[in-house]
Amino acid sequence: MFTRNCLIFTRNSHRWVKPNGHDTGIKVFNCTARTKVPLIVKNKNLVTWYTCGPTVYDSSHIGHASCFVKLDIIQRLLRHYFNLNVVTVMNITDIDDKIIARANTAKVPPKELAKKFEAEFWKDLDALDVRRPDCVLRVTENMDVIKNFIRELIDKGKAYKAGDNSVYFDVGAYDNYAKLQNIGEDAPEPSKFKKSKMDFALWKAAKPGEISWVSEWGKGRPGWHIECSALAGHVLGPEIDIHAGGIDLRFPHHENEEAQSCARYCRPQWVNYWLHTGHLHLKDSQKMSKSLHNTISISSMLEDTTAPAFRMACLMSHYRSRMEYSNEFVITASKVLQNYINFVDNCQNYLNGYLKADVDNDTVSKLVVESANKIHSALIDDFNTSEVISTINELISAVNSILHSSRTDLCDTKSVAVIAASNLVSSTLNMFGINVNKKQSSVCDNYVEVMNILNDFRQSIRQLGISNKDKNVLELCDKVRDNLKSIGITIKDHGKMSSWS
Repeated sequence: MFTRNCLIFTRNSHRWVKPNGHDTGIKVFNCTARTKVPLIVKNKNLVTWYTCGPTVYDSSHIGHASCFVKLDIIQRLLRHYFNLNVVTVMNITDIDDKIIARANTAKVPPKELAKKFEAEFWKDLDALDVRRPDCVLRVTENMDVIKNFIRELIDKGKAYKAGDNSVYFDVGAYDNYAKLQNIGEDAPEPSKFKKSKMDFALWKAAKPGEISWVSEWGKGRPGWHIECSALAGHVLGPEIDIHAGGIDLRFPHHENEEAQSCARYCRPQWVNYWLHTGHLHLKDSQKMSKSLHNTISISSMLEDTTAPAFRMACLMSHYRSRMEYSNEFVITASKVLQNYINFVDNCQNYLNGYLKADVDNDTVSKLVVESANKIHSALIDDFNTSEVISTINELISAVNSILHSSRTDLCDTKSVAVIAASNLVSSTLNMFGINVNKKQSSVCDNYVEVMNILNDFRQSIRQLGISNKDKNVLELCDKVRDNLKSIGITIKDHGKMSSWS
C-alpha cells in the first residue's frame, strides 16, 4: 500500500472473486487469478461485454484488425455455440491529445478529424466482417456521465483536485492497486502536483486555446482511463461480465479502469473477466504501433489478401498469443482456407457421383464423432481455435485419403458420414465467421447453370480428344481449365467426368 510518510508501495495479494450465476462450462484465463477459471455469467440471456474502442486520430492498422477479429470470433462462439445472449458495448475516444495534435497539423477542427477516422474505422470493420457493437458511446456525447463519475470519486475521498487544476485518482487511497498486472515493489516518488506519480488524471485542465468543456473543477476534458469506466458503467452497471481489448491495454488502462470503478461502486471487483488479445508483430520487427511508424493499414492489407484469409490466420493462433504477420503467413492461411473449400467440394462431388470411393461409413462416422469431441474440448479450453484448426486438418486429411481411394467397380450406395464430415467442417468455420460453401452462398443461380453447361461441354470435347488422340483438342481443353483457374474457378477431371468449384 501507499503511505504518505515513507511512500512505500507493496503489492497486495489479490484474490479473484468467483461470481454467481450461470456456469458456461468454459475455462478462460483470468489475469487477476493468474490462471484459467470457470466462465460464469450473471445471466445467460444477458451477458455484458465491453470492448475498448479506438482513439480516432489515424487509420486503423492490422494490429487493430487482429484484435477485433479475434474478439469477434469469441463473441460468435459465445452466441452461436454456447447459446449466450451477448450484449456488446464499445466506446469511441473522439477527443484526446493525439486527436488535437493531428487536427492542429491538418488545420481542421478535432471533431471533423475524429468523425473522418471513425467512419473509416467502421468501414474497415465491415470489410473484415466484424459485427458492430450493439451500443456505441462517444466521449464527446457523454461529458455529463463522465463528470458525474469523477464527482463521486472526489466525494468518496478517492480523487482530488491538484495545484495544476487537474483532477487525479488517489492510488494511495485505494487498497487493491496492481490487481491485473504486477507493476513492481518500489513506490514512485511524488510529482510536483500529484501525491504520487502513480496517480492518474481523471480531468485534465485545459491549455490556453485548447478545446475544452466546463466543469466545477475548471475548463478541461476527461483523462483516457475515466472514459471507459464511466461509459461502461453508465450502460452496463457496477458489475460487468467481460471486458476486452489488446494486451497492451492491461496496464495502465485496464488496471486504472478497475481501480477507479471498484472505488466508485465500493466493490472488490468490477469486471469478472478480462480478455486480452496478443500483439501482432511484423516479421523480424517489434510490436506494430502507430507511435513506432511501422503500421500497415487495414485497407492496404485487404488489397493483398482477403478478409476470410486474414480471419483464418487469426484462428490459427490462440487469441492470447503473439501473431507474426508476413506474406508467407498470409499465404499459408489462404492455402488452409482453400483446402477447406476444396474438401467441401470433394464431399459434394462424392455425393454427386463424380468421385468413386470405397468408404466405410462406420470408420468415417467415428472420425466425425472424435473430431466433434476434440473441437468441443478445445473451445471450452479458453477458446483454443488453433487446436480446432489442427483437428479439422486431421479430419480432412483422413477423409480425403478415403475419398481418393478410387474404384471403378463400386455400387451407387453413398456414405452419409462423408456429408456429416463436410457439415462439421463448414458449420465450425461458419461459427468462426468463415463460409466455405462458396457454390451455395456466393454464386447466383444463373451463374451456376452457365458453369454446369460449360463444364459439361468441355468434358464432351475432352472425351472426343482422348478418343481421337487429338493433342490440339486436349490442349484447348486444358487452356479453358487454366483460364478459368485464373479467375478463381477450378475444374477437376475425374476420368469421364469433370467437376468445378
